[in-house]
Parts: sequence; C-alpha cells; structure tokens
Amino acid sequence: MFSVFKDKQFIKKLWILALPITIQSFITSSLNLIDNLMVGRLGEEAIAAVGLANQYIFIFNLCITGVNAGASVFMAQFWGKKDLPNIKKILGLDIVVGLAVALLFGFGAIVTPEAIMSILSKDQNVIALGTSYLLVVGISCLFSSFTQAYSSALRSTEQVKVPMYASLIGVGTNAFLNWILIFGMFGMPSLGVVGAAIATTIARLIEMIYIVSYVYISKNKIAGKLKDLLSFDKHLVKIYFKTSWPVIVNEIVWSVGITAYSVAYAQIGTNAVATMQIATTLNNVFTVLLVGMAIATSIMVGNYIGAGQEDEARSCAKNIGILTPIMSIVVGAVIFITAPIVLKLFNVTPETYSDTIDILRIMALFLPIRTFNMVMIVGVFRGGGDTTYSMLVQAGTVWLYSVPLAFIGAVVWQLPIQLVYILICSEECIKIWFELRRLKNGKWIKNIIHDTTLS
Repeated sequence: MFSVFKDKQFIKKLWILALPITIQSFITSSLNLIDNLMVGRLGEEAIAAVGLANQYIFIFNLCITGVNAGASVFMAQFWGKKDLPNIKKILGLDIVVGLAVALLFGFGAIVTPEAIMSILSKDQNVIALGTSYLLVVGISCLFSSFTQAYSSALRSTEQVKVPMYASLIGVGTNAFLNWILIFGMFGMPSLGVVGAAIATTIARLIEMIYIVSYVYISKNKIAGKLKDLLSFDKHLVKIYFKTSWPVIVNEIVWSVGITAYSVAYAQIGTNAVATMQIATTLNNVFTVLLVGMAIATSIMVGNYIGAGQEDEARSCAKNIGILTPIMSIVVGAVIFITAPIVLKLFNVTPETYSDTIDILRIMALFLPIRTFNMVMIVGVFRGGGDTTYSMLVQAGTVWLYSVPLAFIGAVVWQLPIQLVYILICSEECIKIWFELRRLKNGKWIKNIIHDTTLS
C-alpha cells in the first residue's frame, strides 16, 4: 500500500500540479469562510440567508464547472499531443456555452430572487435577507464564466499558478471590501448582507480582469484571436457535447441534490441550516488538498491518454486510489480534533455550536471513503473520458437513495440534523462499489481525440 510513496516521478508530477490548485481551492474556501465569519457577526438568520442564497450560486458554479470540465477533458488530451489550435477552439466553445449558462442564472437571480429563496426556506426573515443578497450577486455569474473558462484552459496546459494568483487577488479584495461594506468602515454605510454581496461581485470582476489580461498581455500559448476562438464548427460542437453532456448533467444533478439537502435541513429549522453551512464551509477549507489532488489527477490522466500512454494512466489511477484515502485519514483526524476550537470563531448559539461539532466529526469519519469516490469521479474517470458512467453513478446514488432518505429522515421521522446527515453520507458506501469495479476493469480509459479530425 505504501509503495506509492516510492514512485517519485508520480509524486513529483502530482505535487507540481496539485499544490497550486490546492492553494487556489484553499483561497476560494477561505473566501467563503471569511464571508461566513463576517456575516456570522450579524446573527444566525444572516448566516442561513447567505448560505441558502449561495446554494443557487452553488448550482450555477457547478453547471459552469461541468461545462469547463467537459472542455478540460478535450484540452488535457489535446495538450498531450501539444495541439494548440484545437485547444483554442475548445476554449472558444467553452466560453460561449459558459456565457449562455451565466446569462440564464444571472437573469434568474436578478429577476426572481424572492421566488428562489421561497423554495429554499420558509423563514420570512431569511427569505428577505437572501433576496437582497441574490439581487446583487447575480451579476457576478457573468464574470465567473470568463474566469473559469480561461482557468480551465491554463490548468489543462499545466499552467496552474495563474488561476491561483487570480484567486489570491480575489479573496484579498473580497475580505477587504467585506470589512468595509458589511460593517461600514471608512465612513461607508453599514450594508450588512448586501455589503457582502457587493464585495463578492467586485472581487469576481477583478479576478476576471486579472486572468484575461494576463493571458493576452503575456501572449500566452492559449491566447487566441476572436476568429481562432470562434472557429469551431458543427462537428466540434457535436463531439464536445457527446463527451461533455454527462459531465454537465453530473454537476447539475449533484448540485441540485446538495440544494435538496439544504431544503431538507430547513425543515428541521434555521439553526440546522446554519449548522450545515458552517460545517460545510470549514470542511471545504480542511479538504482543499484532496480536491487539488483530484483535479491534478484528471489533468495527468488526460495528458497520458492523449499522448497514447495508457499504461501510465492506469498506474496513475492505481496510485491515486491508494494515496487519497491515506491522506484523508490524516485530514479527518485533524478535523475531528480541532472542531471545538475553530468553531469558537463563530457567533452562534450553544445548540448550533454543539451540533456543528457533531457534524464536523461525522464528516471526518466518512472522509476517506468520500474522498476515494471523489477522486475516481472527478479525477480518474473524468480525465479518462469516461464521463457517462460517472454521471449515472452520481445521479443514481444521489436521487434514488440519499435525497429521498434526507427528506424521510427530516420530515417523516423528524430526526435531528446529525442522524439526517449520517443517512445522507451512507450513500458513499454504495457508490464506492461501482467505483472499485470500474477502476479494476479499465473500461474508464477512452481516448476521445484518437482519430478525430477537427479542421
């Protein structure tokens, strides 16, 4: 098992790719943590409102992630052949599809924010606060779509530091503007939840300006003229969606499932929503390295397959399948031990404080199996081009098992938040059977650019 640590070439390449991605994920998770800490000073209703409003933005982000991930499967394999013209075509298609998604979600957030919040909560104060937040933050969807498209192209061509720098600038801007606008510093009015939304939107704009400017001012290898980006034809669109639609559907299905969990939590009470919002945000901060390893794996596997090195791809998949559970045990132990300490940063009731400690410790116990499943779906299978299988496993286990159980537990059995969350986590025990079987039979290796002509 521990022989994976002796494969120095694998560890070195994984580390070179994963470290900047991990730092970027940490910065993004820190941004959410800063939002929660500052908004948390306004009370549990504010935490619940921003958390539920961000579930809508979360669905948008995962739709964009699906669009970008589908494009990344192609770009990573094309990079294995050093085929820049086709990478630029895929980037252009990525931008167009992502912009369409951003316009759809941005329109919904600005035009029907109250209707969206009414689906997510029955607390009128939470609905009012969340509505004011969505009205502003909906604009940021447009900025994020461009940022994420160029970030995906940079990562797929093994340029992982630039997206990291963009996120660092974004989180610094967000934290500073949060402090000014939420609490009314330097003579500014105290805007509360609306201030947090304005700060987030400005931060997303600055991220976009930085990353797009860098690509074109430095004449980066992915920098394409408008005619290069829009040179894709119907043939390219067809093969893109043939591979990408399962990834997009997977992200939508999963994100809507996560939002359904939030609706189930809301049936228990506002403090349950606040508990899960805080616990999830903290868990995301602790597990950024594991997420970084999954994304790095996707790039490595895609590069190997694109270069025709399928044995290396299999070896990479085997190694990461061993390494991530080991790392997860260490991270889980840290979460379990430090939970009572980090929660002292939040201004919450004793009941929410106690419940959140319990949830964090449940997360820690399930972390090894959950991480293995994540690295298989997001890393190995997606990088290998096996997108349909991943989508079917994800959709089946979420919507045929864990979502119904969440509502049965919360509404019918009226269980406390801890037991409802355990029911949801038990889904991972079903999912891992499918992942192990697929990993072993090797059917996840699909060279989607082999013998493909994109003129």
